[in-house]
Amino acid sequence: MKVWIVATYKNNELKRLKDNLQNQDLEYYHPKINTKKYNLTPKEEPLFPGYIFIYSCIKNYSKIKYTRGISKIIRFNNNIATLEDDEIFELKKIESESFSKPIIQKIFVGQEAIMSEGPLKGSFISIASLPNKDRVNIFIHILGKKRKVTASLNEIKL
Repeated sequence: MKVWIVATYKNNELKRLKDNLQNQDLEYYHPKINTKKYNLTPKEEPLFPGYIFIYSCIKNYSKIKYTRGISKIIRFNNNIATLEDDEIFELKKIESESFSKPIIQKIFVGQEAIMSEGPLKGSFISIASLPNKDRVNIFIHILGKKRKVTASLNEIKL
């Protein structure tokens, strides 16, 4: 029975990997989405950077594992990570929707916002870096100086 095997690929070897998988007659899926940042043109980028899904039987594990370009096949203990057809279908649906209507990134560096919670509530800020684990660096004017501080995303009103 064929399943979608989850694997990671080596940096800068995606083209080589795709060629090698085609040469082995293995079907693969590397989901991409169309994103748009503020006033820039839409850009295509991987939905899961570094990951690829390969449609094959589990018995082809070693064939896939030693394919040039594959970094590793994702495993949990002795179980190989797999996806079902309906999950891949949902990913393909999201991918096709993003090309007709690009996904707009809500937060970008330099964006101005207002603090809606916490001790700095009501203060005008500007975003200094993109979110990392629901926290973001911001610039805020305190006592006449511009300071860089870290705040929670749910404290910021965009």
